[in-house]
Amino acid sequence: MKTLALTTLALLSMAALALSQESRSGGPDGLLPLSLSSNFEGRDLRAVDSPSDFTSKPFSYSPEALRLADNEPSFSIGPAAGYLRARGADQGTWFGGVQARLHFARILAAEASITFHSNRYEHGDVVVTQYPLQLTAFLYPIPDGPIRPYILGGVGWYYTRIDYKDSLGFINDQTEHFFGEHLGAGVELMAGPRTSVDLDVRYIFLNATNEQVIRREFNYWQITLGLNFFF
Repeated sequence: MKTLALTTLALLSMAALALSQESRSGGPDGLLPLSLSSNFEGRDLRAVDSPSDFTSKPFSYSPEALRLADNEPSFSIGPAAGYLRARGADQGTWFGGVQARLHFARILAAEASITFHSNRYEHGDVVVTQYPLQLTAFLYPIPDGPIRPYILGGVGWYYTRIDYKDSLGFINDQTEHFFGEHLGAGVELMAGPRTSVDLDVRYIFLNATNEQVIRREFNYWQITLGLNFFF
Protein backbone atom coordinates (compact mmCIF):
# COMPACT_ATOMS: atom_id res chain seq x y z
CA MET A 1 0.00 0.00 0.00
CA LYS A 2 2.77 2.38 0.93
CA THR A 3 4.58 1.51 -2.33
CA LEU A 4 1.39 2.21 -4.37
CA ALA A 5 0.98 5.58 -2.73
CA LEU A 6 4.58 6.58 -3.46
CA THR A 7 4.22 5.43 -7.09
CA THR A 8 0.98 7.41 -7.53
CA LEU A 9 2.60 10.53 -6.02
CA ALA A 10 5.56 10.20 -8.38
CA LEU A 11 3.27 9.88 -11.42
CA LEU A 12 1.25 12.94 -10.38
CA SER A 13 4.47 14.97 -9.97
CA MET A 14 5.68 13.96 -13.43
CA ALA A 15 2.31 14.85 -14.99
CA ALA A 16 2.30 18.28 -13.31
CA LEU A 17 5.84 18.95 -14.57
CA ALA A 18 4.87 17.92 -18.08
CA LEU A 19 1.79 20.20 -18.05
CA SER A 20 3.91 23.09 -16.81
CA GLN A 21 6.45 22.69 -19.61
CA GLU A 22 3.66 22.35 -22.20
CA SER A 23 1.99 25.57 -21.10
CA ARG A 24 5.27 27.50 -21.34
CA SER A 25 6.02 26.19 -24.82
CA GLY A 26 2.53 26.98 -26.12
CA GLY A 27 1.28 23.44 -26.39
CA PRO A 28 2.59 20.34 -28.08
CA ASP A 29 5.15 20.99 -30.83
CA GLY A 30 5.17 24.70 -29.98
CA LEU A 31 1.55 25.29 -31.09
CA LEU A 32 -0.74 27.77 -29.35
CA PRO A 33 -3.78 26.43 -27.62
CA LEU A 34 -6.87 26.32 -29.83
CA SER A 35 -8.43 29.34 -28.10
CA LEU A 36 -5.40 31.49 -28.93
CA SER A 37 -4.60 30.11 -32.33
CA SER A 38 -8.13 30.53 -33.68
CA ASN A 39 -7.27 34.06 -34.85
CA PHE A 40 -4.66 32.53 -37.13
CA GLU A 41 -7.19 30.13 -38.64
CA GLY A 42 -5.51 27.17 -37.02
CA ARG A 43 -2.17 27.86 -38.70
CA ASP A 44 1.06 26.87 -37.11
CA LEU A 45 2.92 29.99 -35.93
CA ARG A 46 5.99 28.63 -37.66
CA ALA A 47 4.10 29.05 -40.97
CA VAL A 48 3.31 32.73 -40.36
CA ASP A 49 5.20 35.14 -42.65
CA SER A 50 8.56 36.21 -41.37
CA PRO A 51 9.20 39.91 -40.50
CA SER A 52 11.06 40.33 -43.78
CA ASP A 53 7.89 39.26 -45.62
CA PHE A 54 5.95 42.05 -43.93
CA THR A 55 8.57 44.74 -44.66
CA SER A 56 8.91 43.69 -48.29
CA LYS A 57 5.23 44.40 -49.01
CA PRO A 58 4.52 47.88 -50.56
CA PHE A 59 3.25 50.58 -48.22
CA SER A 60 0.14 52.47 -49.32
CA TYR A 61 -0.42 56.04 -48.17
CA SER A 62 -3.77 57.05 -46.80
CA PRO A 63 -5.81 59.73 -48.62
CA GLU A 64 -5.08 62.10 -45.74
CA ALA A 65 -1.34 61.59 -46.14
CA LEU A 66 -1.59 62.19 -49.87
CA ARG A 67 -3.48 65.44 -49.32
CA LEU A 68 -0.89 66.61 -46.82
CA ALA A 69 1.90 65.80 -49.25
CA ASP A 70 0.06 67.70 -51.98
CA ASN A 71 -0.08 70.79 -49.76
CA GLU A 72 3.70 70.99 -49.53
CA PRO A 73 5.24 73.85 -51.57
CA SER A 74 6.79 72.88 -54.90
CA PHE A 75 9.02 74.77 -57.32
CA SER A 76 9.24 74.41 -61.09
CA ILE A 77 11.26 76.04 -63.86
CA GLY A 78 11.32 75.61 -67.60
CA PRO A 79 11.22 77.19 -71.05
CA ALA A 80 8.31 79.22 -72.38
CA ALA A 81 7.41 80.16 -75.95
CA GLY A 82 4.45 81.57 -77.77
CA TYR A 83 2.92 83.86 -80.33
CA LEU A 84 1.60 87.43 -80.07
CA ARG A 85 0.38 90.23 -82.24
CA ALA A 86 0.44 93.76 -80.96
CA ARG A 87 -2.31 96.12 -82.01
CA GLY A 88 -1.23 98.08 -85.08
CA ALA A 89 1.81 95.88 -85.78
CA ASP A 90 2.56 94.86 -89.36
CA GLN A 91 2.33 91.18 -88.41
CA GLY A 92 2.50 88.82 -85.48
CA THR A 93 5.72 87.53 -83.96
CA TRP A 94 7.05 84.60 -81.98
CA PHE A 95 8.70 84.94 -78.59
CA GLY A 96 10.65 82.79 -76.17
CA GLY A 97 11.99 82.86 -72.64
CA VAL A 98 11.96 81.11 -69.30
CA GLN A 99 9.47 80.86 -66.43
CA ALA A 100 9.81 79.84 -62.77
CA ARG A 101 6.73 78.96 -60.73
CA LEU A 102 6.21 78.39 -57.00
CA HIS A 103 3.17 76.39 -55.87
CA PHE A 104 2.73 77.36 -52.22
CA ALA A 105 -0.82 75.96 -51.87
CA ARG A 106 -3.03 73.52 -53.75
CA ILE A 107 -4.99 76.36 -55.37
CA LEU A 108 -2.38 79.16 -55.47
CA ALA A 109 0.90 79.71 -57.30
CA ALA A 110 3.19 82.59 -58.24
CA GLU A 111 5.39 82.91 -61.31
CA ALA A 112 8.27 85.06 -62.51
CA SER A 113 9.05 85.01 -66.23
CA ILE A 114 11.21 86.83 -68.74
CA THR A 115 10.78 86.68 -72.52
CA PHE A 116 11.93 88.44 -75.68
CA HIS A 117 10.09 89.60 -78.78
CA SER A 118 10.24 92.20 -81.56
CA ASN A 119 7.37 93.89 -83.48
CA ARG A 120 7.44 96.04 -86.62
CA TYR A 121 5.16 99.02 -87.33
CA GLU A 122 4.65 101.47 -90.22
CA HIS A 123 5.74 98.92 -92.84
CA GLY A 124 8.91 98.12 -90.97
CA ASP A 125 9.99 101.73 -90.33
CA VAL A 126 9.45 101.33 -86.58
CA VAL A 127 10.91 98.30 -84.77
CA VAL A 128 9.87 97.79 -81.15
CA THR A 129 11.93 95.25 -79.20
CA GLN A 130 10.79 94.28 -75.72
CA TYR A 131 12.07 92.20 -72.80
CA PRO A 132 9.00 91.68 -70.58
CA LEU A 133 9.62 90.73 -66.96
CA GLN A 134 6.30 89.54 -65.54
CA LEU A 135 5.14 88.60 -62.05
CA THR A 136 1.95 86.54 -62.16
CA ALA A 137 -0.43 85.02 -59.61
CA PHE A 138 -2.36 81.83 -60.44
CA LEU A 139 -5.62 80.55 -59.00
CA TYR A 140 -6.52 76.88 -59.58
CA PRO A 141 -10.28 76.48 -58.96
CA ILE A 142 -10.02 72.71 -59.62
CA PRO A 143 -6.65 71.73 -58.12
CA ASP A 144 -7.07 67.93 -58.28
CA GLY A 145 -6.50 65.68 -61.24
CA PRO A 146 -4.01 65.60 -64.13
CA ILE A 147 -5.69 68.55 -65.91
CA ARG A 148 -5.93 71.73 -63.85
CA PRO A 149 -7.49 74.92 -65.28
CA TYR A 150 -6.41 78.27 -63.87
CA ILE A 151 -6.96 81.99 -64.09
CA LEU A 152 -4.10 84.47 -63.82
CA GLY A 153 -3.29 88.10 -63.28
CA GLY A 154 -0.19 90.14 -62.65
CA VAL A 155 2.08 93.05 -63.41
CA GLY A 156 5.10 93.53 -65.60
CA TRP A 157 8.11 95.69 -66.33
CA TYR A 158 8.90 96.01 -70.03
CA TYR A 159 12.33 97.07 -71.18
CA THR A 160 11.52 98.54 -74.61
CA ARG A 161 13.76 99.74 -77.41
CA ILE A 162 12.23 101.72 -80.31
CA ASP A 163 14.28 101.94 -83.50
CA TYR A 164 13.27 104.27 -86.35
CA LYS A 165 14.40 103.33 -89.84
CA ASP A 166 14.17 104.48 -93.47
CA SER A 167 11.54 107.23 -93.81
CA LEU A 168 11.53 107.81 -90.04
CA GLY A 169 15.28 107.63 -89.66
CA PHE A 170 15.45 111.30 -88.70
CA ILE A 171 13.86 110.41 -85.31
CA ASN A 172 16.28 109.39 -82.62
CA ASP A 173 16.05 105.84 -81.34
CA GLN A 174 14.65 105.51 -77.85
CA THR A 175 14.83 103.23 -74.86
CA GLU A 176 11.79 103.10 -72.60
CA HIS A 177 10.73 101.28 -69.45
CA PHE A 178 7.01 100.58 -69.57
CA PHE A 179 4.87 99.15 -66.81
CA GLY A 180 1.75 97.15 -67.44
CA GLU A 181 -0.77 94.61 -66.25
CA HIS A 182 -2.01 91.34 -67.67
CA LEU A 183 -4.99 89.01 -67.24
CA GLY A 184 -5.71 85.60 -68.67
CA ALA A 185 -6.65 81.97 -68.25
CA GLY A 186 -5.19 78.62 -69.13
CA VAL A 187 -4.77 74.97 -68.27
CA GLU A 188 -1.92 72.89 -66.86
CA LEU A 189 -1.47 69.22 -67.78
CA MET A 190 0.59 66.94 -65.52
CA ALA A 191 2.70 64.96 -68.01
CA GLY A 192 4.56 63.02 -65.30
CA PRO A 193 5.35 62.99 -61.56
CA ARG A 194 7.79 65.92 -61.99
CA THR A 195 6.78 67.44 -65.34
CA SER A 196 3.85 69.53 -66.53
CA VAL A 197 2.83 71.47 -69.63
CA ASP A 198 0.76 74.66 -69.49
CA LEU A 199 -1.05 76.64 -72.16
CA ASP A 200 -2.66 80.02 -71.54
CA VAL A 201 -3.90 83.19 -73.21
CA ARG A 202 -3.01 86.61 -71.78
CA TYR A 203 -3.95 90.17 -72.62
CA ILE A 204 -1.21 92.72 -71.91
CA PHE A 205 -2.00 96.34 -71.01
CA LEU A 206 1.00 98.64 -71.47
CA ASN A 207 1.30 102.21 -70.22
CA ALA A 208 3.34 104.24 -72.70
CA THR A 209 4.82 107.39 -71.14
CA ASN A 210 6.94 109.01 -73.82
CA GLU A 211 5.28 111.81 -75.83
CA GLN A 212 6.49 110.38 -79.15
CA VAL A 213 4.94 106.96 -78.48
CA ILE A 214 2.02 107.80 -76.22
CA ARG A 215 -0.33 107.83 -79.22
CA ARG A 216 0.85 104.36 -80.22
CA GLU A 217 -0.93 101.52 -78.44
CA PHE A 218 1.33 98.58 -77.59
CA ASN A 219 -1.37 96.41 -75.96
CA TYR A 220 -1.51 92.85 -77.28
CA TRP A 221 -2.79 89.31 -76.90
CA GLN A 222 -0.35 86.49 -76.44
CA ILE A 223 -0.55 82.69 -76.37
CA THR A 224 2.04 81.04 -74.14
CA LEU A 225 3.15 77.40 -74.02
CA GLY A 226 5.35 76.40 -71.09
CA LEU A 227 7.19 73.28 -69.95
CA ASN A 228 7.74 72.93 -66.18
CA PHE A 229 10.23 70.70 -64.37
CA PHE A 230 9.45 70.30 -60.65
CA PHE A 231 12.09 70.16 -57.90
